Amino acid sequence: MAEDVNEGGPSGEFDFENLRLYLPPSITGEAPYLKKMLYRYLESEFPSQTETVVYSIPKTFCKNGERQGCKAEELVFQRLKQLQTLNISDLWISFFHNAVYGGYSNRNHRLGKLMIRENDFVVFVKYLEKYFVLLMEVKSTNDKGTIQHYLEVIADSKIVKNNKRSAQHQLRDHLEILQNSLGFDIIGEIQRYIMWPFLGQFTKDPKQQIIRRWAEDKNLHVFENVIGQQQEFNKWFLQEVLSQSGCSKRTFAHLLSRYVALSCGVFMDEIDREMMALLTQEQFNLLQNTHCQKGGALVVHGFAGTGKTLLILKKLQLLYETGQLNMENRALYVCYWPGIKCQVEQKIRNLGIADYVDTIRFYITCCDFLKNNKNSYKHIFMDESEAIILSFETEIVQNTFYRLYKAYHDGNCPREKCGLATLEAFQQHSISRLLKLHIEEKIPWGELWFMVDTNQALISLPKRSPEILKTPNITLTKLIRSTTHICNFFSAVTQNFIPPQQLNFPKAAKELPIFWVPRKPNISQTVSEVIVDLCATKGIKPCDICVIPFLQNEMLSVGAINSQICQKFVENAFRPEAISDVEAFLTDKKPYEFLIAWALRVKGLEFKVVVMVIDEEQYDKEDADDRRKVYVISSRCTCMLVVISDDQLKKAVGLNDLAEEYCFNIKFGPHQNQKE
Repeated sequence: MAEDVNEGGPSGEFDFENLRLYLPPSITGEAPYLKKMLYRYLESEFPSQTETVVYSIPKTFCKNGERQGCKAEELVFQRLKQLQTLNISDLWISFFHNAVYGGYSNRNHRLGKLMIRENDFVVFVKYLEKYFVLLMEVKSTNDKGTIQHYLEVIADSKIVKNNKRSAQHQLRDHLEILQNSLGFDIIGEIQRYIMWPFLGQFTKDPKQQIIRRWAEDKNLHVFENVIGQQQEFNKWFLQEVLSQSGCSKRTFAHLLSRYVALSCGVFMDEIDREMMALLTQEQFNLLQNTHCQKGGALVVHGFAGTGKTLLILKKLQLLYETGQLNMENRALYVCYWPGIKCQVEQKIRNLGIADYVDTIRFYITCCDFLKNNKNSYKHIFMDESEAIILSFETEIVQNTFYRLYKAYHDGNCPREKCGLATLEAFQQHSISRLLKLHIEEKIPWGELWFMVDTNQALISLPKRSPEILKTPNITLTKLIRSTTHICNFFSAVTQNFIPPQQLNFPKAAKELPIFWVPRKPNISQTVSEVIVDLCATKGIKPCDICVIPFLQNEMLSVGAINSQICQKFVENAFRPEAISDVEAFLTDKKPYEFLIAWALRVKGLEFKVVVMVIDEEQYDKEDADDRRKVYVISSRCTCMLVVISDDQLKKAVGLNDLAEEYCFNIKFGPHQNQKE
């Protein structure tokens, strides 16, 4: 769904003519109440009345850093948020928290190396036709004069002075980098403050006389006596901030648009959190399905993006909430790739059901699946079932599915010895037939699901594949993450490999983007520059990025890419860093790490941004395996796809009509790329 929003920004000054809201029609068409929710959201975020309006990006405080530092920043966050209590006509405030960006500062300009900085708070204010921009650095330092029970650190005068010096340097770096990126002087227009939520405004001089701390700095410092109470903070804001001359509309507009772009990662996080709670009617019906109790397993086919794994997690949650999942009625989740197993385990822990759900991988080269697992299960969910076709031995396939059936049978059939649990019975009858024979005895059974990627099902499944996988009970067709651009890209690259009639494309006028980047002779240089620009100017967090090469080689190794990135930054600076361990990346996401992985290692996983690296020499559009690999790579993204390829390949796969050329906002000097 795309809805035009004609109302302007603060007091109608800024008209966002192209502002549109997007949701896949497969959701909005079947859940019309969402439209009302969206309008209520617009009314709350863009009120037409003229009282004080305060926006925060992100909407709620996000913890970041050490414990006491979080407390200090959260207190400032709440004070800024509650400026709406001023209730003054025509006062509009937007503030950004923890916005990360990159650029060049004057003192490092001779080196030509980048710096990445993180703003604690950047505040934009419009009041009575005047514009203000504020930079705030927050320090959690406290001394003996402001002892509070929840503070952990009592700092001496030396530590306090060091923190003051550090904050001043940070403000200077922010100003220099912003000014260099904009290309015009802004230093005299920007208000700067160092916020000390836990530090008192008075101290003692060498003669032990009480004096005002750092009086020579005038209004640079804001202390505990102001930040401690909202009423005092409001008074300070009126007397100090709004009494100054402000900045030009040009500076205000340039910086505001910059920070909106830098908040792209924040917006993607909030969209993800809100969208994950939504289901299509198709998915909702499947969750309510009682097919297993009526006689047989449930086989679900669906393309990447139709929510197969999400449905398993939702079903587990529903079983738990209805008392059907507990210590006596356990569940087993089975998959093939280690990455998706790791991610599902995380989500199961988040749902609070890890004590009742076991997870295990099946292998295409081993006959001893579940050999050492003596547990029986009321419910079994097999994800990525199509991977079994990679096995070249019928015995392995048969043994894997027999042990699954046996564990499921033993968790549901009350008889200690049942002739329908033997290998002989399994070899004689299909799983569905065996279950129907039990159902005739009126035994209540749990859930048995097999999820199959339709991409694989479109190719005739080999004879050795279990018959049960070949006939789905339901085929999911409504994509909840991919858009028309991505789907058309699938079709172009795979030569109409995905039949259009099997997909219900979202019809939004504004599609989520595909960007194209021409590759340089040194491909690791191209990849590094894309990563740096995404993190330094587009607001994308490194941990939201996955680089997936079509083929891996020494030029696309972790070492080669990290070496290129290092050349672009000052020493010991915060910078993106590639890792290749999928499980480590998923379980311990560090803010500066991004993933580079082989395509099949991330099958079933999702990343907000995918960078696909492919060239003409690697890709054969006549080869089914090559087409399948491109399908897997491009279907991993939820918000943005970046394709790095040769110009000839761009034309060959139809990207000329689908992709926008990527725009670099960071300028890389030739000296940075001298090491080829």
